[in-house]
Amino acid sequence: MFKSPVLFKHVKEEMRGRFNIYEQPELREPFFILGFRGWADAGRISSGCLGYLVRKLGARRLGEMVPDDFYILQNSRPLGWIEEGIIRRIEWASTELFYYRNTLGGNDLLLLLADEPNLKPNEYAEEIADLAVFYKVRRIYLIGGVIAPEASPKGEQRVEAVVGDPGLKDELKKYGIGYVTYGSSGQLAPVGIHSLLVLACQKRGIEAISLWGQSPPFADMYPKSIHAVLEKLVKLLKIDIDLKDIEKTSRDFERLMEQAARQHEPSEGRKQPEYFY
Repeated sequence: MFKSPVLFKHVKEEMRGRFNIYEQPELREPFFILGFRGWADAGRISSGCLGYLVRKLGARRLGEMVPDDFYILQNSRPLGWIEEGIIRRIEWASTELFYYRNTLGGNDLLLLLADEPNLKPNEYAEEIADLAVFYKVRRIYLIGGVIAPEASPKGEQRVEAVVGDPGLKDELKKYGIGYVTYGSSGQLAPVGIHSLLVLACQKRGIEAISLWGQSPPFADMYPKSIHAVLEKLVKLLKIDIDLKDIEKTSRDFERLMEQAARQHEPSEGRKQPEYFY
């Protein structure tokens, strides 16, 4: 941590109006990992990966983005807990920042877990990219999840990427990561905050990799793909994280799907359900 209160005050002033910063750690060439709840969080792959890393690493809370300009209450309604007529807790749409000091050497980590913004997505992406510049981030990893009807709990889970620099594709190939093809020059397809962040980082000379897992339509939470993305990410980060717990959850999920498929085996004249594998 910075020992000078003057320097810490300078940091808070620099971030004023954009972020509430609670600590100012000295970070060593950090990698920045981002996950979002919302449109691109199929199977909770994005938010699940980030939540897992924050818990597993014991990451410390760094701060949060001031949310007022980026969320519409009607679209991102607050969540609450009311017990016997008493309001116990209210949680608003948020952008939370965490950090992890890698005591074994190598790069430290910044982590962001957020609700995808409803308003001013370009401005939001620019603010996050500026934060990365401020902390001298070496590379950004964004995690996303998409619905894929062909995704199956059995077999290897596909992980694909979007990159800000074509030179990064050779590195990803070593880890068995494919590349996303989406839309075409003749027919553009809708994109979200991940693509805007890749472009914002590209403008600032920051390497950016967006990793995408796939979830079948029936899965509210899909641990098979969460595990697959984390496996690739840990190798790219070159950090030592024991993933045995999420691997077990993944195997348990596969067994549950097999049991469900057997229970729904079609009788004579009855059609097989579409999304059991």
